[in-house]
This record gives sequence, structure tokens and C-alpha cells, in this order.
Amino acid sequence: MTYMIKGANAPVPAVPLRVAVGRQSVPGAPTVSAAALLLDAAGAVRGDADIVFHHRPVHPSGAVRHVGTGQGAGQLAEWLEVDLLRVEPDVQRVLIVGSCADGTFGQVPGLYAQVSTFDAAVVAQYAVTDATAETAFVLGELYRRDGAWRFRAVGQGYEDGLAGLTRDVGGSGAVTAATAVTAVAAPAPVTPSPAPVTPSASPAVPSAPGPVPLAGVGKVSPAPGTSSDAAPYAASPVPLVSAPAGFVPAYAAGAPAVGASVEPPSWAAGFFTFEPRVYRGKGAKTVTVDLPFPPNGEPVILEARTEEYNFLSVKIPGREDDVFLSDLPDHYGRQLMVPHRKGGPLTLKVRNSGAWQLTVLPLSAALPLDFGTVTGSGHEVFLRTGPAAELKVRAEDPHKGWFQMHYHWGDTPGDLRRPAKRIVYEWNGRRVREKVALPSGPLLVTIDKSRHQWELTLDAAAPDEPARGARKGWLR
Repeated sequence: MTYMIKGANAPVPAVPLRVAVGRQSVPGAPTVSAAALLLDAAGAVRGDADIVFHHRPVHPSGAVRHVGTGQGAGQLAEWLEVDLLRVEPDVQRVLIVGSCADGTFGQVPGLYAQVSTFDAAVVAQYAVTDATAETAFVLGELYRRDGAWRFRAVGQGYEDGLAGLTRDVGGSGAVTAATAVTAVAAPAPVTPSPAPVTPSASPAVPSAPGPVPLAGVGKVSPAPGTSSDAAPYAASPVPLVSAPAGFVPAYAAGAPAVGASVEPPSWAAGFFTFEPRVYRGKGAKTVTVDLPFPPNGEPVILEARTEEYNFLSVKIPGREDDVFLSDLPDHYGRQLMVPHRKGGPLTLKVRNSGAWQLTVLPLSAALPLDFGTVTGSGHEVFLRTGPAAELKVRAEDPHKGWFQMHYHWGDTPGDLRRPAKRIVYEWNGRRVREKVALPSGPLLVTIDKSRHQWELTLDAAAPDEPARGARKGWLR
């Protein structure tokens, strides 16, 4: 059986995963809010930033996101995304947490957690059947074990709510009970999903391969040491949901202040929207991106993942420049890609010595660049919508390679195809230490050439900093 009971654990692939915290949609039932808590080796959060929820939807590392709420077919679920390839080495566990502000979990019908890959291959499912008076609940956790990742069905509740949970994971005063309650307890608004939430068609774990590694997820096995009279899997008492295919993150750029109302990102209406397209292969291959690209030449995002060999070439036939022609230091990278001005499908020639995966995404999937620090490696695409700011860039590469950053702006999304302003350019540089001025947004900020591990810190601009490049229209 594929449905886990409390205490069971199972392997999960070290790839980007979606986690649904779901329940039956019943009028009058308590509202459940979902969050992810990133814990270090001591089992504690390191600070407020390690709590990811609807008001703080993106972890500074970019590895964990709260991506919205959807409903359909009698089910309601909040969605988290966890990219296990980008989780920082100091983080050993990612708790999947629910909180109930207007009732208890014993009053929540059909509470469950479901973990799936981006192509909807379900790898772990756990339905809670013994909740009573708890107002905070740890449904499960993703954790490291012997160099791999596993999921455990935890099922631990707290009658004293998030204050009790905070005593267990708050560390030496890093996060107070008040901070945790403010952060997680307020419910997220229900926003439309790109695809409806529907019950799982089958209780079996799909055998189709997920994203890289492409060897496939395989069937999960019982937890080691589980006794025969306590099977780790059982028939699910409630219907569970499948991850919405091609779900595009619904977070806005920059987390709003705690207590602020959360609206669907208004700027997204200015972009060409579509469900992401995923292409997989091994070695050299030509793929056709069958999308009705508009004739204005508006860029899209091409996300690349490799399995074993991190050097990748992706080229559009007839053009001199490659979309990718570089190492991906963590087997991951994102780059802007400009379709043909005539619109219509696009052909890509891919070369890699191993297995690879390409995902074509709309510009609305760019990572938000807000005040604070974000870390990562290689190529990346950010969206900046705020006022003028100072960007501090720190990067390291023992191989002394290229490091190059640009920002793109325009009156319309189609204008983004024109030459961008270069803000950082280092050749044969092991260390990059620069401060650059960013004009007020909207801007797309890109790391175009890099094998570096980087850290970007955005601070408020000096009072006399001119708001160069401010534009009206396509994001306003």
C-alpha cells in the first residue's frame, strides 16, 4: 500500500518537490494554514527567515516556497515547494506544519499531507486520523539520512498551539512564540489554481520517472525496523489530491508586511502566461517547444537541470549565442530565452553527456528580489518591483570563471528583448566583491554567466540615489 501511517518513513528523490497540506472542503470547518520550518542539526530554526508561510513566501536560499491555495473536487489544499537540490547544507530537516486558528484539528475533516514531483508523481502520502484538541500539527518532515532525503509521517500535535511547537524548535531564543504565532496562524486566502485540485486517480505510486534524476522514483518501501503488526502503509480514509500539473508559483515579488492583505500579483497580467513545459533527454537531442509564443518577442525563462554531467549547451538554431553554454555548478540554472519575433513554436538543440531536464516557464516564475539576502549558484533570473536600491554582490569560484549580471527594463514585456544594462562583469575572477545601484523597478535582474556560488544583498538606496530606469505600464 502507498498511504503512510504515523511514524513510517520512505525515500524521496532529491529533486524539486511539491507538498500539499490538504483537507476536505466542508463549510464551517476550521481553516488550516500551512508552513515549512527549516531546522539545523540541533533541531532548531536559525531565525525568522527559516519559517516559510504565505506572508513570507520564499526562503532566502530560494529552496522553499509557499505557492498558494487551491480547491476543487471537494478538496482544499495549501501548496509548498521544496527544491531539495538547493537546501542549504546547515539545514537537516524541513518540517511540514499546519496551524488552526479558529478551531482544533479534531474538527478538520480529512487532514493529510502529500508529497509529489513536479510531474505529479506521488512519492509519499499521509492521512491524519487521530487528531483531537490540537491547534498546531507537524504532519511530516523531509530529512537527510546517509546523503539522501526521506519523508517521515510525524503526526505530532500541540494542544497549546504554535507556542508549544516553538518551544521544541525555537532554539536559544531565535524565534519567539509570538513571532511564530503571528507568522503562521493567519490563514492564507484562497486563490485560483492554474489547474483544479482533483482526487488521486489511483492509490499506487506512479512508476513514471520524475524530474532529474531520471532513473525514476520507484516504489517506496516500509521503514526499517517497522514491526509486522504496524505496517507503515494503510488504505487512506480520505481522498487525496494530485499536484496540479504545471503549477506556476503564485507568490508576489517581496513578502508583504505581516497582517497585510494578500492579493494575486497584479503584475502577472502583463506577461505571456502558459503552463510550464517540461522536456527530458540524454545526450544530444533536438526538442520543439510547442507554445503559441506572441510575436512581440517577449522573453521566457528556461530552467535547466542535469543529473551527472553539469556542462550543458542549449542553442536556438540560426542564432549565434547559446541560451546555455556553461557548467551548472549545482546541476541547476535559469536563463532568459527570447523566442522568435514571428511567434509560434521554438526549436532547441541540447547537448549534455548525461541525463537532463529543461522547463520552459513564463516570466511570472522569476524569483523575487527584495530587501535582504538571497544565496545560490550559477545562472538565475530575478524580478525586482520596488524602489531604487543598492545591491551588494559577493561570489566565489575556485576555477576563476566568468561572472556577469544584467538588468532588463522596458515599457512593455516585449521590450525586454532589447540589450540590457550590464552591472557586474568579472573575467578570470575567483572572488567578486561589488556594490551596484539598481533603479526603481520593474526590472528583471539576471546572472548570465557564472560558475560561482553567490550571495546577493539588497539594501535601501541612498536618499540622493536617482530612480533611473523607472517605467510605467507592463508591471503596473
